[in-house]
Amino acid sequence: MEENNQSTPETIEKTVESPASTPPVLPEGTEAPLDKRILAAFIDMLVAIGISWAAGMINGRLGYPAAVGYLLTRDSLPFLEGQSLGKKVVNLQAVNEGGKSLSGDWTPGIIRNIPMIIPFFPLIELIILVINKDKPNGMRRLGDQFAKTKVITVNH
Repeated sequence: MEENNQSTPETIEKTVESPASTPPVLPEGTEAPLDKRILAAFIDMLVAIGISWAAGMINGRLGYPAAVGYLLTRDSLPFLEGQSLGKKVVNLQAVNEGGKSLSGDWTPGIIRNIPMIIPFFPLIELIILVINKDKPNGMRRLGDQFAKTKVITVNH
């Protein structure tokens, strides 16, 4: 008896993965979700620690200023196209309220990041994001409000 190995619509349908099994891709320009923002911030802190260590190996006095310099300017660095390394990894970008990249736009980039270098203030920023996450413009932390910026998703 010969076995029939031909695919029928029923067998094809059974082998195709359900769309629910893949994570949704957010449209470009959508406000960044909290989990991606936290992951990007964590990666940026690891980068700052690495910069501090490397600069400290060159000269012990350079470590802390180098890390703070990265943390303040990370969203405005032209060679990163206006994304911090953490944001680049998770496909996020800080932009002004009109949607323009902060690449080379140092003032809002630094203003939005000043609260992140003040001890314990990042925790306050996180609490604000968690409390406001379901409100319009709720994913804007105080630094974003001061600098008139937002964090959006990008697909590159």
